[in-house]
Amino acid sequence: MVKHRRIVVADRSELAANLYNLLLSSAGAVLIVKRRFEEARPHFFRREVVNLAIFNSNIFGKKVEEITERIAKDGALRDVAKLFICKAGDAEKGWPERLGALSNSKVISRPFHPDEFKDVITKMMEGNA
Repeated sequence: MVKHRRIVVADRSELAANLYNLLLSSAGAVLIVKRRFEEARPHFFRREVVNLAIFNSNIFGKKVEEITERIAKDGALRDVAKLFICKAGDAEKGWPERLGALSNSKVISRPFHPDEFKDVITKMMEGNA
């Protein structure tokens, strides 16, 4: 599945971070969990390869435009596979469309079933999403 892959997660929810660890660490993924985009961003510019980024929409706040522009322009962020997790209310703001239009990106809505999450991650890691 995702063995020996480095995944950077940006999510303000400690509960969600625990869920990601539970679902992905058991498959051999190495997770780097941060609570804010600014804390996660430096990991994409280090020597260690990041195979996937998971961004929960709860990290954007009022900076969604700024953050999406930075992701689109930063080569290291632009090129990595990205999974954006949005809540239902984000659709009204147009966030799923905006985030899904970024290079190498996929969007899922929460709440989601753990099996759906693992399936999306597996496909992204295999390059089939």
